[in-house]
Amino acid sequence: MGSNKLEIICPCCETLLQVDRQTGEIIWEERKQKSHASLSDMVKGLDSQRKEKETLFKKQSEIQKERSRLLDEKFKEAQKKVDKSTDRPLRDFDLD
Repeated sequence: MGSNKLEIICPCCETLLQVDRQTGEIIWEERKQKSHASLSDMVKGLDSQRKEKETLFKKQSEIQKERSRLLDEKFKEAQKKVDKSTDRPLRDFDLD
């Protein structure tokens, strides 16, 4: 008969797992060693993240300015239509 252990490599973290075939319990695991980035690589990564955030902030700021302008324009148009309207709103006692 074969072994009661099954060796599986996790597709996400590449950890080597030994699993009991009958119970499905993990018997043993060996995690893959992560390589540490150099300090200069980390600084470059932070610089690129900062630039991305600045770009995103500017883009969102422009979107908000445009949205504000559009809402002001809609409000002015609605106000013009209300000012031109001679119909007075009906009140409950007007219907009697």
